[in-house]
Amino acid sequence: MPASFLLTVPVDVQLTEPVRLAFSPSAFPRGVHLLIRIGDRSLVMIILECAIDDAPAESWIHVTEVLVGREAQAECVSFQSGGSSGQATFLQRSRVVEGGSITWNVATLGPSDSHHDLQSHVAGEHGISVINWLFYALDRESYRLSARNIFDAASGTGEILMKGVAEEKGHVACNGLIQIGLGGGGTNTYLTQNVLMLDPTARVDVVPGLEIKTNDVKASHSATVSRVTEEDLFYFAARGIPRQEARGMFVRGFLDALADRVSDAETRDLIAGAIARKFERR
Repeated sequence: MPASFLLTVPVDVQLTEPVRLAFSPSAFPRGVHLLIRIGDRSLVMIILECAIDDAPAESWIHVTEVLVGREAQAECVSFQSGGSSGQATFLQRSRVVEGGSITWNVATLGPSDSHHDLQSHVAGEHGISVINWLFYALDRESYRLSARNIFDAASGTGEILMKGVAEEKGHVACNGLIQIGLGGGGTNTYLTQNVLMLDPTARVDVVPGLEIKTNDVKASHSATVSRVTEEDLFYFAARGIPRQEARGMFVRGFLDALADRVSDAETRDLIAGAIARKFERR
């Protein structure tokens, strides 16, 4: 059985420092199940770091459930990394009631075989759910990523932004979905997916979706897949910038803007450093 943990933030608690939690297969070989309860009107930032530091015989699983109380505010940073042989499944769920808000900042930088499914459910009026997700796949890494915002109560707001880079035979299946139920009138939300392919060997499947069952809503989606061409690299070379440095500028410039959405400076630096190290090992 996976190791189970419960984190409770009482009502009316304003935490000024992030709660930092780290998990790995070496520490919890059978996986992890984490339940987080955030009391009414509380404020908290939770940082979940998962380093897949070895290759389990079977896919390692990490399950996170977050329950956000009335008028509570939560920021959850989920940062995954790993080497070239790791395998893991991440299942994350959140539920927001009346006046509550949650912001998911997700960074997928490993392991090499990663399945990650995130669903955020706005179940109370005026609830907010935001999902920011960056990823970087290379060297035959395979990511299956799915983000879903579900609005079942009136006047909900939020967005999904998925942004990533693939190169050197990296493969990413990137699915985004907004669901608005019968009770979701007045919802205002959108979905954006942007992917940069650095070479022809990379493969990216981007699938945006909307499911709307009521009227009087504002919902939209967009998806783009861009490529770095030889002409782009030649442009940099003509200005004295070596090819490798130019590729690094593309990667960092594309991903850093999303990493900057993390409110904690130490965590922003951690993610930016991991992106730079991953590029350097290619």
